[in-house]
Amino acid sequence: MTAHPQPRPGAWSLLTRGPASPDVDALPLAGAPTPDTTRWVRAVLADTVPAMAAVSGRLVALREGRKRLAVLHPDDGPSLVLKQYSDDRGAWTQRWMQRLAEAGMAPPARLSVTPARGWSPAHKTLVADLALGAEWSGSLQAPAAERDAAAVAAADWLVELAALPVTLPDRTGYRAGEDLRRHSGELADEHPTRATRLLGVSGTAQSRLYGDPRAGADDLVASHGDLHPANLFVASGGPLAVTAIDVDTAGLRRPSYDVGYALAQLLVASWMRTGSFAAGASAGAAFWQRWSAHDGRDADAVPAQVVRALVQSLHFELVVYRNGRTDLLEPWLAVAETVLADGVPATLHALTTSHPLTTAEEPTP
Repeated sequence: MTAHPQPRPGAWSLLTRGPASPDVDALPLAGAPTPDTTRWVRAVLADTVPAMAAVSGRLVALREGRKRLAVLHPDDGPSLVLKQYSDDRGAWTQRWMQRLAEAGMAPPARLSVTPARGWSPAHKTLVADLALGAEWSGSLQAPAAERDAAAVAAADWLVELAALPVTLPDRTGYRAGEDLRRHSGELADEHPTRATRLLGVSGTAQSRLYGDPRAGADDLVASHGDLHPANLFVASGGPLAVTAIDVDTAGLRRPSYDVGYALAQLLVASWMRTGSFAAGASAGAAFWQRWSAHDGRDADAVPAQVVRALVQSLHFELVVYRNGRTDLLEPWLAVAETVLADGVPATLHALTTSHPLTTAEEPTP
Protein backbone atom coordinates (compact mmCIF):
# COMPACT_ATOMS: atom_id res chain seq x y z
CA MET A 1 0.00 0.00 0.00
CA THR A 2 1.29 3.44 -0.79
CA ALA A 3 -1.25 5.52 1.11
CA HIS A 4 -0.98 5.85 4.87
CA PRO A 5 -4.16 7.50 6.17
CA GLN A 6 -4.30 8.63 9.76
CA PRO A 7 -6.43 6.51 12.10
CA ARG A 8 -9.92 7.72 12.92
CA PRO A 9 -10.53 8.99 16.47
CA GLY A 10 -10.25 6.19 18.97
CA ALA A 11 -7.59 4.47 21.02
CA TRP A 12 -4.96 5.12 18.35
CA SER A 13 -5.86 8.79 17.84
CA LEU A 14 -3.13 9.64 20.34
CA LEU A 15 -0.66 8.76 17.62
CA THR A 16 -1.65 11.72 15.49
CA ARG A 17 -1.42 14.42 18.14
CA GLY A 18 1.42 16.68 19.15
CA PRO A 19 3.71 19.07 17.30
CA ALA A 20 5.83 17.93 14.40
CA SER A 21 9.59 18.18 14.73
CA PRO A 22 12.44 17.73 12.27
CA ASP A 23 14.48 16.07 15.01
CA VAL A 24 13.01 13.05 16.74
CA ASP A 25 15.64 13.24 19.47
CA ALA A 26 14.38 16.71 20.42
CA LEU A 27 10.68 15.81 20.32
CA PRO A 28 8.84 15.85 23.66
CA LEU A 29 7.00 12.54 23.59
CA ALA A 30 3.40 12.05 24.70
CA GLY A 31 2.97 10.77 28.23
CA ALA A 32 6.15 12.44 29.57
CA PRO A 33 8.50 9.59 28.55
CA THR A 34 12.15 9.53 29.44
CA PRO A 35 14.97 10.45 27.04
CA ASP A 36 15.93 6.77 27.16
CA THR A 37 12.92 5.99 24.99
CA THR A 38 14.20 8.03 22.07
CA ARG A 39 17.64 6.46 22.40
CA TRP A 40 15.99 3.03 22.55
CA VAL A 41 14.08 3.74 19.33
CA ARG A 42 17.24 4.87 17.56
CA ALA A 43 19.17 1.79 18.73
CA VAL A 44 16.41 -0.62 17.75
CA LEU A 45 16.08 0.92 14.29
CA ALA A 46 19.83 0.70 13.82
CA ASP A 47 19.53 -3.06 14.46
CA THR A 48 16.42 -3.71 12.39
CA VAL A 49 15.89 -0.97 9.78
CA PRO A 50 19.25 0.81 9.50
CA ALA A 51 18.03 3.15 6.77
CA MET A 52 15.55 4.64 9.25
CA ALA A 53 17.86 4.97 12.26
CA ALA A 54 18.31 8.71 11.67
CA VAL A 55 14.88 9.43 10.22
CA SER A 56 13.02 12.60 11.11
CA GLY A 57 9.36 12.66 12.04
CA ARG A 58 7.12 12.35 15.08
CA LEU A 59 7.57 9.87 17.91
CA VAL A 60 4.90 8.88 20.41
CA ALA A 61 5.55 6.70 23.45
CA LEU A 62 2.48 4.70 24.44
CA ARG A 63 4.12 2.75 27.24
CA GLU A 64 7.26 3.23 29.30
CA GLY A 65 9.15 0.89 31.62
CA ARG A 66 10.55 -2.58 30.98
CA LYS A 67 8.20 -3.31 28.07
CA ARG A 68 8.11 -0.13 26.03
CA LEU A 69 5.68 0.53 23.22
CA ALA A 70 6.22 3.40 20.79
CA VAL A 71 5.08 4.57 17.37
CA LEU A 72 7.28 6.44 14.94
CA HIS A 73 5.65 8.57 12.22
CA PRO A 74 8.46 9.38 9.75
CA ASP A 75 8.14 12.44 7.55
CA ASP A 76 8.29 10.04 4.60
CA GLY A 77 7.15 6.42 4.52
CA PRO A 78 4.97 4.15 6.64
CA SER A 79 4.65 4.55 10.39
CA LEU A 80 6.31 1.94 12.56
CA VAL A 81 5.41 0.29 15.86
CA LEU A 82 8.18 -0.77 18.24
CA LYS A 83 7.13 -3.30 20.88
CA GLN A 84 9.52 -4.44 23.59
CA TYR A 85 9.23 -7.85 25.26
CA SER A 86 10.59 -9.21 28.53
CA ASP A 87 11.91 -12.29 26.70
CA ASP A 88 12.44 -13.61 23.20
CA ARG A 89 8.77 -14.19 22.33
CA GLY A 90 8.90 -11.33 19.86
CA ALA A 91 11.32 -13.31 17.69
CA TRP A 92 8.69 -16.04 17.40
CA THR A 93 6.01 -13.44 16.72
CA GLN A 94 8.10 -12.13 13.84
CA ARG A 95 8.28 -15.68 12.48
CA TRP A 96 4.48 -16.11 12.66
CA MET A 97 3.97 -12.74 10.96
CA GLN A 98 6.32 -13.72 8.17
CA ARG A 99 4.67 -17.11 7.66
CA LEU A 100 1.19 -15.61 7.53
CA ALA A 101 2.40 -12.97 5.09
CA GLU A 102 4.07 -15.58 2.89
CA ALA A 103 0.85 -17.63 2.92
CA GLY A 104 -1.06 -14.70 1.41
CA MET A 105 -1.87 -12.26 4.22
CA ALA A 106 0.63 -9.54 3.30
CA PRO A 107 -0.41 -6.03 2.24
CA PRO A 108 -1.77 -4.97 -0.18
CA ALA A 109 -4.05 -7.99 0.28
CA ARG A 110 -7.47 -6.94 1.58
CA LEU A 111 -7.11 -9.33 4.55
CA SER A 112 -3.66 -9.12 6.06
CA VAL A 113 -1.36 -8.99 9.05
CA THR A 114 0.97 -6.10 9.78
CA PRO A 115 4.34 -6.62 8.08
CA ALA A 116 7.27 -7.29 10.41
CA ARG A 117 10.33 -5.12 9.78
CA GLY A 118 12.72 -6.85 12.12
CA TRP A 119 13.63 -8.14 15.57
CA SER A 120 16.34 -6.65 17.77
CA PRO A 121 17.70 -9.39 20.07
CA ALA A 122 19.77 -6.88 22.02
CA HIS A 123 16.71 -4.82 22.92
CA LYS A 124 14.11 -7.61 22.73
CA THR A 125 12.05 -5.39 20.46
CA LEU A 126 9.89 -6.17 17.44
CA VAL A 127 9.42 -3.56 14.71
CA ALA A 128 6.36 -3.69 12.46
CA ASP A 129 4.33 -1.39 10.26
CA LEU A 130 1.49 0.47 11.92
CA ALA A 131 -1.87 -1.01 10.90
CA LEU A 132 -4.00 1.17 8.67
CA GLY A 133 -7.55 2.16 9.55
CA ALA A 134 -9.29 2.07 12.92
CA GLU A 135 -9.86 -0.56 15.57
CA TRP A 136 -12.80 -2.85 14.88
CA SER A 137 -13.99 -2.02 18.42
CA GLY A 138 -14.53 1.60 17.36
CA SER A 139 -17.33 0.52 15.04
CA LEU A 140 -19.45 -0.50 18.04
CA GLN A 141 -20.48 3.13 18.42
CA ALA A 142 -20.98 3.69 14.68
CA PRO A 143 -24.32 3.54 12.80
CA ALA A 144 -25.72 0.01 12.49
CA ALA A 145 -24.83 -0.41 8.81
CA GLU A 146 -21.20 0.57 9.40
CA ARG A 147 -21.01 -1.61 12.52
CA ASP A 148 -22.34 -4.67 10.72
CA ALA A 149 -20.12 -4.11 7.68
CA ALA A 150 -17.03 -4.04 9.91
CA ALA A 151 -18.15 -7.28 11.58
CA VAL A 152 -18.63 -8.97 8.21
CA ALA A 153 -15.15 -7.87 7.14
CA ALA A 154 -13.70 -9.21 10.40
CA ALA A 155 -15.39 -12.56 9.76
CA ASP A 156 -13.91 -12.58 6.26
CA TRP A 157 -10.48 -12.09 7.82
CA LEU A 158 -10.97 -15.05 10.14
CA VAL A 159 -12.28 -17.30 7.36
CA GLU A 160 -9.23 -16.40 5.28
CA LEU A 161 -6.87 -17.14 8.18
CA ALA A 162 -8.43 -20.51 8.96
CA ALA A 163 -8.07 -21.60 5.33
CA LEU A 164 -4.35 -20.85 5.10
CA PRO A 165 -1.94 -23.77 4.52
CA VAL A 166 0.59 -22.44 7.03
CA THR A 167 2.88 -24.08 9.58
CA LEU A 168 2.24 -22.81 13.10
CA PRO A 169 2.71 -24.37 16.55
CA ASP A 170 -0.06 -26.41 18.18
CA ARG A 171 -1.55 -24.00 20.76
CA THR A 172 -4.52 -26.10 21.86
CA GLY A 173 -3.22 -26.05 25.42
CA TYR A 174 -2.99 -22.25 25.61
CA ARG A 175 -5.63 -20.72 27.93
CA ALA A 176 -7.40 -24.03 27.91
CA GLY A 177 -8.87 -26.35 30.53
CA GLU A 178 -6.46 -25.74 33.38
CA ASP A 179 -6.77 -21.98 33.05
CA LEU A 180 -10.57 -22.19 32.93
CA ARG A 181 -10.63 -24.19 36.17
CA ARG A 182 -8.18 -21.83 37.86
CA HIS A 183 -9.93 -18.66 36.74
CA SER A 184 -13.35 -19.85 37.85
CA GLY A 185 -12.00 -21.19 41.13
CA GLU A 186 -10.26 -17.94 42.03
CA LEU A 187 -13.34 -15.94 41.09
CA ALA A 188 -15.54 -18.24 43.17
CA ASP A 189 -13.22 -17.89 46.17
CA GLU A 190 -13.38 -14.11 46.02
CA HIS A 191 -17.10 -13.88 45.18
CA PRO A 192 -18.78 -16.68 47.15
CA THR A 193 -22.33 -15.46 46.48
CA ARG A 194 -21.71 -16.18 42.79
CA ALA A 195 -19.64 -19.32 43.36
CA THR A 196 -22.32 -21.82 42.35
CA ARG A 197 -23.02 -20.03 39.08
CA LEU A 198 -19.36 -19.37 38.26
CA LEU A 199 -18.40 -22.98 38.83
CA GLY A 200 -21.53 -24.16 37.03
CA VAL A 201 -20.94 -22.33 33.74
CA SER A 202 -17.22 -23.09 33.84
CA GLY A 203 -17.83 -26.77 34.55
CA THR A 204 -20.26 -27.03 31.65
CA ALA A 205 -17.86 -25.26 29.29
CA GLN A 206 -15.01 -27.42 30.55
CA SER A 207 -16.96 -30.61 29.86
CA ARG A 208 -18.01 -29.53 26.37
CA LEU A 209 -14.56 -28.36 25.31
CA TYR A 210 -12.25 -30.80 27.06
CA GLY A 211 -14.39 -33.74 28.17
CA ASP A 212 -13.43 -35.69 25.06
CA PRO A 213 -9.68 -35.28 24.35
CA ARG A 214 -10.30 -36.28 20.73
CA ALA A 215 -12.85 -33.53 20.08
CA GLY A 216 -11.54 -31.14 17.45
CA ALA A 217 -8.09 -32.72 17.44
CA ASP A 218 -8.28 -33.64 13.76
CA ASP A 219 -9.49 -30.27 12.51
CA LEU A 220 -7.03 -27.69 13.82
CA VAL A 221 -6.72 -24.46 11.83
CA ALA A 222 -4.56 -21.35 11.84
CA SER A 223 -5.71 -19.17 14.73
CA HIS A 224 -4.93 -15.63 15.87
CA GLY A 225 -5.23 -16.54 19.56
CA ASP A 226 -6.25 -13.08 20.79
CA LEU A 227 -8.94 -12.04 18.31
CA HIS A 228 -10.04 -9.06 20.36
CA PRO A 229 -11.83 -6.29 18.40
CA ALA A 230 -8.92 -4.01 19.35
CA ASN A 231 -6.55 -6.33 17.49
CA LEU A 232 -8.22 -5.99 14.09
CA PHE A 233 -8.02 -2.72 12.16
CA VAL A 234 -10.60 -1.90 9.51
CA ALA A 235 -9.85 0.55 6.70
CA SER A 236 -12.34 1.97 4.20
CA GLY A 237 -11.78 2.92 0.57
CA GLY A 238 -13.60 0.30 -1.46
CA PRO A 239 -14.20 -3.12 0.11
CA LEU A 240 -13.29 -2.87 3.79
CA ALA A 241 -9.71 -4.00 4.37
CA VAL A 242 -8.80 -5.73 7.63
CA THR A 243 -5.33 -5.91 9.19
CA ALA A 244 -4.50 -7.92 12.31
CA ILE A 245 -1.98 -6.93 14.94
CA ASP A 246 -0.56 -8.72 18.02
CA VAL A 247 -0.17 -12.23 16.66
CA ASP A 248 1.99 -13.21 19.65
CA THR A 249 -0.25 -16.19 20.42
CA ALA A 250 -0.90 -17.36 16.84
CA GLY A 251 -1.03 -21.10 16.40
CA LEU A 252 -3.15 -24.10 15.48
CA ARG A 253 -6.43 -24.46 17.39
CA ARG A 254 -9.99 -25.64 17.00
CA PRO A 255 -11.97 -23.40 14.61
CA SER A 256 -14.34 -22.47 17.45
CA TYR A 257 -11.60 -20.84 19.54
CA ASP A 258 -11.22 -17.54 17.69
CA VAL A 259 -14.95 -17.34 16.94
CA GLY A 260 -16.01 -17.70 20.56
CA TYR A 261 -13.30 -15.38 21.79
CA ALA A 262 -14.20 -12.67 19.26
CA LEU A 263 -17.90 -12.88 20.13
CA ALA A 264 -17.23 -12.69 23.86
CA GLN A 265 -14.86 -9.75 23.47
CA LEU A 266 -17.36 -7.90 21.29
CA LEU A 267 -19.89 -8.20 24.12
CA VAL A 268 -17.30 -7.18 26.73
CA ALA A 269 -16.18 -4.16 24.69
CA SER A 270 -19.78 -3.14 24.11
CA TRP A 271 -20.63 -3.34 27.80
CA MET A 272 -17.53 -1.44 28.90
CA ARG A 273 -18.04 1.30 26.28
CA THR A 274 -21.82 1.73 26.37
CA GLY A 275 -23.17 -0.09 29.43
CA SER A 276 -25.16 -2.38 27.12
CA PHE A 277 -24.55 -5.56 25.15
CA ALA A 278 -26.76 -4.40 22.28
CA ALA A 279 -24.14 -2.99 19.91
CA GLY A 280 -21.76 -5.89 20.49
CA ALA A 281 -24.56 -8.40 20.03
CA SER A 282 -25.60 -6.77 16.74
CA ALA A 283 -22.03 -6.86 15.47
CA GLY A 284 -21.67 -10.38 16.81
CA ALA A 285 -24.76 -11.52 14.92
CA ALA A 286 -23.35 -10.15 11.64
CA PHE A 287 -19.99 -11.75 12.39
CA TRP A 288 -21.62 -15.11 13.25
CA GLN A 289 -23.82 -15.17 10.17
CA ARG A 290 -20.90 -14.44 7.86
CA TRP A 291 -18.61 -16.98 9.51
CA SER A 292 -21.32 -19.65 9.61
CA ALA A 293 -22.07 -19.17 5.91
CA HIS A 294 -18.44 -19.36 4.79
CA ASP A 295 -16.88 -21.74 7.32
CA GLY A 296 -18.94 -22.89 10.30
CA ARG A 297 -16.69 -25.76 11.36
CA ASP A 298 -16.84 -26.73 15.05
CA ALA A 299 -19.83 -24.41 15.56
CA ASP A 300 -21.30 -26.57 18.33
CA ALA A 301 -18.31 -25.71 20.53
CA VAL A 302 -18.61 -21.93 20.11
CA PRO A 303 -20.99 -21.34 23.08
CA ALA A 304 -18.51 -23.00 25.43
CA GLN A 305 -15.68 -20.93 23.92
CA VAL A 306 -17.73 -17.77 24.58
CA VAL A 307 -18.05 -18.81 28.22
CA ARG A 308 -14.34 -19.59 28.48
CA ALA A 309 -13.52 -16.10 27.22
CA LEU A 310 -16.08 -14.39 29.47
CA VAL A 311 -14.70 -16.15 32.56
CA GLN A 312 -11.18 -15.20 31.49
CA SER A 313 -12.25 -11.57 31.12
CA LEU A 314 -13.95 -11.54 34.52
CA HIS A 315 -10.79 -12.98 36.03
CA PHE A 316 -8.66 -10.27 34.44
CA GLU A 317 -10.98 -7.49 35.62
CA LEU A 318 -11.63 -8.68 39.18
CA VAL A 319 -8.62 -10.80 40.14
CA VAL A 320 -5.69 -9.59 38.03
CA TYR A 321 -6.54 -5.90 37.66
CA ARG A 322 -8.61 -5.75 40.87
CA ASN A 323 -10.70 -2.91 39.53
CA GLY A 324 -13.57 -3.52 41.95
CA ARG A 325 -16.12 -3.86 39.13
CA THR A 326 -18.28 -6.44 40.87
CA ASP A 327 -21.21 -5.03 38.88
CA LEU A 328 -19.85 -7.00 35.92
CA LEU A 329 -20.57 -10.36 37.52
CA GLU A 330 -24.35 -10.48 37.12
CA PRO A 331 -24.71 -9.43 33.45
CA TRP A 332 -21.70 -11.39 32.23
CA LEU A 333 -22.76 -14.52 34.10
CA ALA A 334 -26.26 -14.19 32.69
CA VAL A 335 -24.84 -14.13 29.17
CA ALA A 336 -22.71 -17.20 29.92
CA GLU A 337 -25.70 -19.14 31.23
CA THR A 338 -27.89 -18.13 28.31
CA VAL A 339 -25.41 -18.96 25.56
CA LEU A 340 -24.87 -22.42 27.03
CA ALA A 341 -28.60 -23.03 27.25
CA ASP A 342 -29.86 -21.37 24.06
CA GLY A 343 -26.89 -21.17 21.71
CA VAL A 344 -25.23 -18.26 19.93
CA PRO A 345 -27.92 -16.93 17.54
CA ALA A 346 -30.69 -16.87 20.16
CA THR A 347 -28.46 -15.22 22.75
CA LEU A 348 -27.28 -12.50 20.39
CA HIS A 349 -30.84 -11.88 19.23
CA ALA A 350 -32.03 -11.51 22.83
CA LEU A 351 -29.19 -9.12 23.68
CA THR A 352 -29.84 -7.03 20.58
CA THR A 353 -33.58 -6.67 21.07
CA SER A 354 -34.08 -6.60 24.83
CA HIS A 355 -32.68 -5.33 28.09
CA PRO A 356 -29.57 -7.03 29.48
CA LEU A 357 -30.20 -10.61 30.52
CA THR A 358 -30.66 -11.12 34.23
CA THR A 359 -31.15 -14.13 36.42
CA ALA A 360 -32.17 -14.51 40.01
CA GLU A 361 -29.58 -13.31 42.49
CA GLU A 362 -28.18 -15.86 44.91
CA PRO A 363 -29.03 -14.91 48.47
CA THR A 364 -26.35 -13.12 50.43
CA PRO A 365 -25.47 -15.02 53.62
